[in-house]
Amino acid sequence: MKWTILIIVAFLAAVDNYGIAQYDATKKYDFHPPLNIPLVLSANFGELRSNHFHTGIDFKTNQKTGYNLYSIEDGYISRVKVSPHGYGLVVYIDHYNGLTSVYAHCEEFKGPLAELVRQQQRKAQHYEIEYYPPKDSLKVKRGEVIAISGNSGSSTAPHLHFEIRDTKTEHALNPLLFNFEVLDTRKPTIRGVKVYALTDEGYRIPNKSKVLSAYGSNGSFSVSGNKLTIPANYTSPNGGVGFAFDAIDQLNAADNICGIFKVYLEIDGDTVYHQDMTEISFESNRQINSHKDYEDYHLRRKHFQKTFKTPHNELPIYKYLKDDGILKFQPGKSYAVQYSCEDAYGNRSQLAFELAVMEGAQGDASDYYLDNRTYLYPDSAFMKATDDYYILFPPGMIYEPTPLKLSYAQELTFGSSAVPVDDYYKIMLPIKNKSLSNQKYCVVRKKDNGAVQVIIGVVNKDWITIKVRDFGRFSVAADTTAPVVTRKSFVNGSTVRGKELYFSLSDDLSGIVEYDLYIDDVWQVLQYEPKTRKYFFPPDASIVGKKKVVLRLEDACGNRVEENYELVF
Repeated sequence: MKWTILIIVAFLAAVDNYGIAQYDATKKYDFHPPLNIPLVLSANFGELRSNHFHTGIDFKTNQKTGYNLYSIEDGYISRVKVSPHGYGLVVYIDHYNGLTSVYAHCEEFKGPLAELVRQQQRKAQHYEIEYYPPKDSLKVKRGEVIAISGNSGSSTAPHLHFEIRDTKTEHALNPLLFNFEVLDTRKPTIRGVKVYALTDEGYRIPNKSKVLSAYGSNGSFSVSGNKLTIPANYTSPNGGVGFAFDAIDQLNAADNICGIFKVYLEIDGDTVYHQDMTEISFESNRQINSHKDYEDYHLRRKHFQKTFKTPHNELPIYKYLKDDGILKFQPGKSYAVQYSCEDAYGNRSQLAFELAVMEGAQGDASDYYLDNRTYLYPDSAFMKATDDYYILFPPGMIYEPTPLKLSYAQELTFGSSAVPVDDYYKIMLPIKNKSLSNQKYCVVRKKDNGAVQVIIGVVNKDWITIKVRDFGRFSVAADTTAPVVTRKSFVNGSTVRGKELYFSLSDDLSGIVEYDLYIDDVWQVLQYEPKTRKYFFPPDASIVGKKKVVLRLEDACGNRVEENYELVF
């Protein structure tokens, strides 16, 4: 009996390990390449992007679509999504080793996966779908073709965006650590150093920063005179000093700017900062806005990454931080600074210089808050209600103290659109002189540069409530105009045999959310490519003869239009 129990336990353990094995960071993995062409990168893991770190690597596809994409290992399709935005056509494969591989911006799916997607689109009667197949219901083998490379979604050029994730945590892992044959012998380039006066929380004090360019090559870099001098008032008893470095990497076969893998900062030989881009958590990824010098990146495309952090920054990339990287320098003293960075292949670069603090009185970090302005604070909520608006702004929305910008004159101005916001907050606006149904109302958000975003909210009585993750100028609008067909590839009553049907569709405000094509009352998949604003339908060989074709459109405020045609296929 005892041996029987042991055998059963061992068998169940083996099944468990096969079915839900966990990723082992110490194990060596041997994967089939996702492409059968030389692997050249246009972007790497951890590269700086707007509001997020890049969570995969981008493989070049010779500026064209149509290459086979291969499953890197045995597994099963765990998720598939079709969208005109974001990752476009994307497939997720769970492998039995605890890892998930992701293939994004595909042109089309292949084999049983393609048929599964068509079934789900017909079932939902919608081009955009997201589906999670049951475990093992659609298995794939190592080296099996699952899709064709493309340029779908928010891609700006043909390529494969490829990810490896820890299946259990769903954290993105650096694919370059899994031995794909990507050639890289080039050392990172260090382009500059920036020093800031900081509060004890790591918040930057306005108008107290200094930048020096870095010079050098082949891993060795310096600043002019090998010395950076700062005023005494950059230091303070209730604050400190912090650094940021503009460093980039480039790989052998392309000059695209890529991100840095590891970073070390030493002060007088003592390591005070260590950063490692092995994994990224999607939950904290937007904290990149705290990690990078936001203004320099968005205004000047400089890649300054801080070597200090604020209390709210939960990025998992910080492997060691002494006092959060906030340095207690003193007036009249000098310090030896050495910054080192390396890529995933161990190519390393260094910048060393002397940091000299001038003689004089220290500053007072609390002066930052004492300029007779009201601030929004990262750790505090803000709420205000008037007859013209209601704002509920929870704590944790912003990355640093920000002067409150709030006014109302026909529209609500709340903050500057150039300041990033971490999560969604609530705004309520009154609908004055309401005369339409609830669905017709929306909120228009204007950026500082005049660009417009339309936000659909919830109407209750005479107020509309929205959740928004940006600052800007907000006003209520009504949309009563239906979408229109501005162009099509055929004339009503014509023969379209062997031709693709395409339409150019437009809407004046809230945007098209439903676009349905019927042929003899049977729903068809009408595809959408936002880069060309093209809605298209390639008929299959089963559609033959004279057919009734119906196109139905609806915008986000419920305005509908229908067009009817007779075409010969």
